[in-house]
Amino acid sequence: MVKFNTSQKEITLEEIQNITTPLFKKYGFKSAYLFGYYASNTTIIDIDIEFMVEDSDKTEELDMLDWYDMIDDFEHTLQLPCQITDIDILKSDNHNYLKKKYYDKSILIYKEN
Repeated sequence: MVKFNTSQKEITLEEIQNITTPLFKKYGFKSAYLFGYYASNTTIIDIDIEFMVEDSDKTEELDMLDWYDMIDDFEHTLQLPCQITDIDILKSDNHNYLKKKYYDKSILIYKEN
């Protein structure tokens, strides 16, 4: 069991999956990855949780205000600060630094059925 220890509370990977899966479904994401130190089973250094998400037709229709409302929904539900980044950002990285960092430190946490 991997436990994440923040200054606010401890949360396991399984708890994160149980909490976020309904939210990923609600917003129509195709897949989501947990990104950061937690992927290598170490203690969270930051006090937020970062998700990289693959969008869908539904999420492509979200404007910036809707996107921030969605983040608020995740933060309220998890009771932790969250960052949610569209995985398309990896396609625009010409130097491959971000891609390498992403693949080294991420875990698939949700996959659409």
